[in-house]
Amino acid sequence: MSPAARVYLVRHGQTDRSARMIYSGRADIPLTATGSDQARLAGERLAGTGVDAIYSSPLIRAQETGRAIAGATGAAFVVEPRLIEVDYGPIEGLDRSAARARFGERFEAWRTDPYGSPLPGMEALGDALDRARSATSDAIAGHDCPVLVGHQGILRLVLVALGRIEPGDYFATRLDEAEPIEIRNPTVVPPRQA
Repeated sequence: MSPAARVYLVRHGQTDRSARMIYSGRADIPLTATGSDQARLAGERLAGTGVDAIYSSPLIRAQETGRAIAGATGAAFVVEPRLIEVDYGPIEGLDRSAARARFGERFEAWRTDPYGSPLPGMEALGDALDRARSATSDAIAGHDCPVLVGHQGILRLVLVALGRIEPGDYFATRLDEAEPIEIRNPTVVPPRQA
């Protein structure tokens, strides 16, 4: 099979934590009613676009979103463990203000240098980028038009892996909930270039 002509990236729909801008990380939180509606609308938007596979993070908020898209498109649904959200460790369950208050300079160092200054117990973004690159490579090698359903953090890293944003744009890049991002002729950038 030839490489994908397109790939869509979809952040999960709204959760209680995302509505309050709280770091969710690996917490397994379902969609709100609004999030379910967003997921359904994402599926409607992608119906008829040629989507041929849905790869979803194993966390329930992404699975609910991915299954809504699969239902609307008829595409196969696959749980992809490598698309799980970045493990934010000690800041999970906190908003930015609470994380800053609790961890002070260590939190600010991470916000300034997200790849080089993770807090103790936090997944290094370089490691998360490696798995984002691997999952994306496999998805676009095996399908013409896959959808990757995940989370703000891991999908930012997918964008880095695809060469669509610079690594330093990690925090500057915002992904709207359940808004498909289309990337044509996707190619994964080798690690030495990312």
